[in-house]
Amino acid sequence: MRRIVLFLALVLASVGGAGALGQEAGDAGRIAIAGADGNIHLYDVATGVVTPLTEDGAPDAKVYIWPTWSNDGRLAYFGVSVQPGDPYRFGIFLQPPEGDPIRAHTARDESFTYAHWAPGDCPAGDCRDLAVLYTNTNGELALRRVRAGEGAADVSVVEVETGGPFYWDWSPDGQSMFWARFGALLERYDVAANAVVETFAEAQGLERAVDWSPVDDRLLSSVRRADGAFDLVVFDGAAREVLVEGLEGGVAFEWSPDGTQVAYVDFADTAHLKIVDANTGSEVAALAQGVVAFFWSPDGARIAYLTFEPERLTPQPIAYRQPAQQAPQLQWFIYDLATDATAVSVVFTPTSDMVYYLSFFDQFARGHRLWSPDSARIVYAERLGDGRDVVSLIDAGDPGAAPQILVEGRFGVFSW
Repeated sequence: MRRIVLFLALVLASVGGAGALGQEAGDAGRIAIAGADGNIHLYDVATGVVTPLTEDGAPDAKVYIWPTWSNDGRLAYFGVSVQPGDPYRFGIFLQPPEGDPIRAHTARDESFTYAHWAPGDCPAGDCRDLAVLYTNTNGELALRRVRAGEGAADVSVVEVETGGPFYWDWSPDGQSMFWARFGALLERYDVAANAVVETFAEAQGLERAVDWSPVDDRLLSSVRRADGAFDLVVFDGAAREVLVEGLEGGVAFEWSPDGTQVAYVDFADTAHLKIVDANTGSEVAALAQGVVAFFWSPDGARIAYLTFEPERLTPQPIAYRQPAQQAPQLQWFIYDLATDATAVSVVFTPTSDMVYYLSFFDQFARGHRLWSPDSARIVYAERLGDGRDVVSLIDAGDPGAAPQILVEGRFGVFSW
């Protein structure tokens, strides 16, 4: 048994049943939770009801992890099993808005890294694409496209491309992707053609994600300069707009939901969080230093961000693979753009899955949403003083209040 527990722990560190979802529960949203019992649970914010989605998970033998919602009510989640007769190191499972769950893929020699649903329908118009980044049998990072239709017979799995590192973002219509591969290549991939249709002349800068505008065809990336520094650049057709010049190190960035602003953290500049105009690069606000991660609210009115507690400066984000018992305490802050005011919220110790999420927050934030769809709440996972891992909820309208503990679990993510 000890070997099983150790194996699962290593697999989960490297990544991070039956039932129906029904229809969306309104703007308050639902939270998919990777529970401490190895199962996926659904929490309905409006009713406070928790419903198990899977029931065959077991912490020492079979666990379901990393749930992620599409914006049309589908849910994907992933799994690891050491059960005799059905072992796998990587499983992909899909839950349609109605009907039974679908086992789309399992493999014994692969491991999960990241997944993100396309924001729009697939080219055929009656399905939705899920892009999954994983480590393949050759030890390479690879991208797999899972196309989900109405039922199990309508699911297809296609191997797309490899690259290490490999980051991407979807176009708003789900027909294209903006890729960053091998620490150098910036490319545009066409879903219908299943091919790279444009390779940009610019070399990728020091970043962990690229970003397609949520409202149009503008692209955002760090770009390497001839002098070895980096610029944060908007690609708008053939035009280029430099938003931030002369970055000395890594940068994390995110468009505002309406595409008018960009928030970024310059990790070489004491991890300073700033907001700039997306058209001119002029500074809108300079917020905290020592920022670990930040997240726009869906309505674009606020940014939630995390710093170490006690507050200290750090040139790098939180460490990947850091065990929860060794993770530093973090503190939530919520900045209101209209009032230029920052509210102080709770201090917590992140779970191991939350540590992994925060290590690559600028990529994960695209497909794993911590804000509720009505911009009223924030979900996160924490380790309590008694050693339990729980999923908790902050009321963004009353950030100083004690968080609401929902259930024991490793990680939670809002529908959107």
